[in-house]
Amino acid sequence: MVTMTKDSSEQIDELFVSIRLQLLQIRQSDPEIVEELKSLLTQLEDSVESLVIDSLRLKSLEKAAEKKKVPRKRGSQSK
Repeated sequence: MVTMTKDSSEQIDELFVSIRLQLLQIRQSDPEIVEELKSLLTQLEDSVESLVIDSLRLKSLEKAAEKKKVPRKRGSQSK
């Protein structure tokens, strides 16, 4: 089982590696099912990769927006 201490992309990569290793172990018992699962896994991997990239872009944009914010403290409490 993959621990949740690493960053998301590393966790996802390790999960896919683990799944592929498990597929190798069952390949001899049912090659057709394994090939179908590999195809589905590849599709899933591509989708997840796209989501991770989008997530990283969003985080980058959020950080850039935070840097551009100007604090509004002047004149708010003057009496």
